[in-house]
Amino acid sequence: MRRLLLLAATTHALDALHALIDAHPRGLRRVRVAQTLLGRGLVATCPLAADEACLRIPYDLCAIESDNEESHWASRMASRLVRNELQAEHKASLPEPPDVLPRWPDEAIDALGDPSLSSECDAIFFWRDAQWAAHLERHPGDDERDRYVDALDLVCSRTVRCGDKLVLAPLLDMANHGPDGCSYKCEGDSVALYTSRALAEGDEVCLNYGSRPNGEWLLHYGFLPPSNKNDVQSLGG
Repeated sequence: MRRLLLLAATTHALDALHALIDAHPRGLRRVRVAQTLLGRGLVATCPLAADEACLRIPYDLCAIESDNEESHWASRMASRLVRNELQAEHKASLPEPPDVLPRWPDEAIDALGDPSLSSECDAIFFWRDAQWAAHLERHPGDDERDRYVDALDLVCSRTVRCGDKLVLAPLLDMANHGPDGCSYKCEGDSVALYTSRALAEGDEVCLNYGSRPNGEWLLHYGFLPPSNKNDVQSLGG
């Protein structure tokens, strides 16, 4: 019964998010949230041609922070998440924080056999501490550090850059990575997702997160692509 109630609540939240975008005069939505082979993600609601816009999210529905201020943009955006300063429909449908390498147990990190990754994890731990301290300066009395770190990891893996602005866009932030996935474009008053190839109704609509070494995938996204021509990470040994 509890699982059915949670499923109903999740479905209601996603329906509300879809409706929010559909009701906006500048919004465009040809995707919906569904379970895919990669987990929860986006699928096409109709056939899509190559280079066709399948999602357009106006900036006034997004969480946006500037990258040219003294404090870190991710620290400020994470503060907004934990203080429920996003659109309610957006906040209710956010994905879980990624299982990035700094969230792994120490023994699991050590088992990778890569001292440089261990060192980078240590640096991220110190960086998190600094962002938590900055959050407490803005919002004294908050004692939910774990909740803040969850928000920090989420925004660092799910935002897109538009110039000097970092944008957490509803629905777009649920797109899984695919090497032949969509690209995003910043279009003045919105951010849009464009297909890289033709898709049938029901096909998963992925976003190409870019090319990076395996260590960076683990550190910042919490997974390794099935194949990665840019790097081969030695595990163990």
